[in-house]
Amino acid sequence: MRQNVYDYSYEMRKKRRDKICFALSVLVSVFLGISLFLHFVLFSVSVKSDTMESDIVRNGSLFVSPLFRTPGRGDVFYISRMDGETLSAPQQAVNVLCRFLTAQKLYPFGWSQRMSSHPVVRRVLALPGDTIYMKDYILYIKPAGENLFLTEFELTGKPYNIHIYSVPAEWDNIGVSGNMAEMTLQKDEYFVLADNRVEGTDSRVWGTIGSSRLKGKVLMEYFPLGKIRIF
Repeated sequence: MRQNVYDYSYEMRKKRRDKICFALSVLVSVFLGISLFLHFVLFSVSVKSDTMESDIVRNGSLFVSPLFRTPGRGDVFYISRMDGETLSAPQQAVNVLCRFLTAQKLYPFGWSQRMSSHPVVRRVLALPGDTIYMKDYILYIKPAGENLFLTEFELTGKPYNIHIYSVPAEWDNIGVSGNMAEMTLQKDEYFVLADNRVEGTDSRVWGTIGSSRLKGKVLMEYFPLGKIRIF
């Protein structure tokens, strides 16, 4: 029968147990530290659609910071799911673990094929107090206290691209409308748009959104490497 020192030495067994406990505590601490950092400071988001092309490509990866919750005009924000469903604490914990182990690619709870069942990335273009309308997919904005409408590009102060193309006449009612009647945003109402104005759903479909749905500002697209950009 093969024997080893741990069969006879209580002191050695205790040292081995202490080493195992220390290693586990270090792993748990590292996991909790990284999870807290990803939840409260900076986390990664993978974009699965082309609704923000051409500035954010399909399957692109972004860094988002939840430290920034109040948007400026033209900022790109990570927006919570539209169906209003929430996950239980155990489900959220499993999601955090899976996302940590898979570089933010997999989270088993809360995902479905429904467009409203997962968070999206959209550009915030109109702020509380603005009066807006849309013509030919371009948003016209009259800020509170101003007398004239200006285009979204004249007011944002930061360059970005939008994706517009002509839809054949026989495609009537396909895609999102490029025209919208005048409306005024109330307190805590934000109007967000997809950069792909024909295919992307946004406030033209959902209506305005409140600040509670704005979960973090997109700071950077870091993948693919050829598309790296700061927002």
